[in-house]
Amino acid sequence: MEHAKQFEFLKNKYEMGQLAHAYLFSGADVADLVGFAKKFVHLINSKSAGAGDLPIDLLVVTSVQSESSLKNEKDMMEIDVDQIRALNTFLSYKSYYGGYKAVIIENAERMNLEAQSCLLKTLEEPKGQTLIILVSSKSETLMNTIFSRCQTIKFFSKGTHQESPKEQKILQELLDVINQDLAEKFQYAKKADLQENNFNEILEILQRYFRNVLLIKIGAQKDDGTQSEKLKSYSIEKIKTILRLIEKMNHQVSVSNASPKLALEILLLEL
Repeated sequence: MEHAKQFEFLKNKYEMGQLAHAYLFSGADVADLVGFAKKFVHLINSKSAGAGDLPIDLLVVTSVQSESSLKNEKDMMEIDVDQIRALNTFLSYKSYYGGYKAVIIENAERMNLEAQSCLLKTLEEPKGQTLIILVSSKSETLMNTIFSRCQTIKFFSKGTHQESPKEQKILQELLDVINQDLAEKFQYAKKADLQENNFNEILEILQRYFRNVLLIKIGAQKDDGTQSEKLKSYSIEKIKTILRLIEKMNHQVSVSNASPKLALEILLLEL
């Protein structure tokens, strides 16, 4: 079974009556982790209800259900506060079968700040048999108050991303400009080709790089020797701030008319 170790861990917690109210499933393949979460919810609730293969008392929250996404099919980047209010209402009712009231939030990092704040009270004061599962490939961008109230379970992909020669060239240029003064950074942003998908590619490259820097910093990954002395001096909180900013810029440019050049300038100022 895929992710057998994680499944056995959760199953044992359930059987011992030690299941936490909130979990954060962190991994690259969000669709796979949502499927995993659904299987686990089915396991614990079918045992409670004896209802065979029917999913019971489960609500899945996705960004495509947000009000902005329903109005504009291209806008599927945000989970809004109304969705979290509906989630809270769902959890306020008791389970019909006496099992768990469970919710899965897909791409949880897409919750806007108002939505995260709305969820926070539920995480702080869960009622009865409540199970909240946040699924995210970018969990470091969540509010610290959300992150700290969930038990994190990591899911590692089978392979690592192999950068193409083009991606390697872009990364080297970015690493070079990070160590330059403000004038050089603005000059890079001015000259950079940010048309079509190029800006998103720059953000993805930076995101992968700084996630690796974070893993090295916390001791979860060996140092690959690509960090400059400046990057080595960055604190864990500084790296998290950069990752949150990358995600924010990606979101703003994707769902609005925000200028990629201005977004890149703001990002480079932080680096």
